[in-house]
Formats: sequence, C-alpha cells, structure tokens
Amino acid sequence: MILQYVGFQNSGKTTAMEWTIQQLTEKGYNVIAVKHHGHGGIPDNIVKDSTKYSDAGAVASIVEGEGVLHLEITNQKWDIEKIHMLLSCLNYDLLLIEGYKQEKFPKVVFTRSERDLDQLQFLSNIHSIIPFCDQLADKKAYINKLVAWIEQELPKRKLV
Repeated sequence: MILQYVGFQNSGKTTAMEWTIQQLTEKGYNVIAVKHHGHGGIPDNIVKDSTKYSDAGAVASIVEGEGVLHLEITNQKWDIEKIHMLLSCLNYDLLLIEGYKQEKFPKVVFTRSERDLDQLQFLSNIHSIIPFCDQLADKKAYINKLVAWIEQELPKRKLV
C-alpha cells in the first residue's frame, strides 16, 4: 500500500508520519518512509564518508554499519516511481510518502488554515483532510483514526 501525506510547511505532516510509523510498527507492520525535500537545496547528510564519496564523483555511495544502510545517489532525476522501483526489493506493508503533491497515490492533506483549502483543487486522489489543530490531543485523535483506516486496508499480519 502507498499513502501520501501532503500539505504546507508546518502543517503537521512529519509529526503525523512519525506517529503513524510508530503505531503501525508496534503492531508488526513494516513501514517505509520517503520524504520529499521540497524546500530547495540538498538535505543535510548524516554520513560524512558518503558525502566524501559523492563529492569525489561517485554516482552512488553506500555506507553500512550496525545494520543501517545509507544510500546516496547523485546525478539522477528522482520521481516517486523510480524510488518505488528501488524499494521494491524490500519487504514492506506501507510506503508512506511525505510530499510529492502531484503524484497519483491516495493523499492525506494537512492544512494550517481555511486559506489552505483553496489549494485542494490542485491535488488529486484526496483520501482525507486533516485540519490544523493547536491541541496535541486533537492531532493524535485524527492520526489514530487514520491509522485505524490504514490497518483495515493493509493485509492482515501475524505479530511475531
């Protein structure tokens, strides 16, 4: 299953992704998260050697340690289809995407105010809209409902 979380900056997408991933992981589901860095520039790199290899001209740089694989691929135009193909060898139940607003997958739209609602006309395949909430409890209530829906859509999994 593929699901997108989209909306404006500071609308709660990243927090919602974290909560969704945590809840589903605790229930035994395998979740992959992809974030579109849509604000320009290169995201901060977490692995120094990987950056050194890329800076030296490597098309792809992989650093592994303690079961963590950091993959950096440069000089490629990445769309979500290519990313999905790259990840297809992994065993997962949900590919949760933050961003890539123009893609075709079911979307959960996070808003900051009523003014954001005008932008809905530019989006397709909207599953639900999460209004901006000041209260943490309200945010969690929306995400809990969303996680319940996701669980209904995912194939049943035995907990290990």
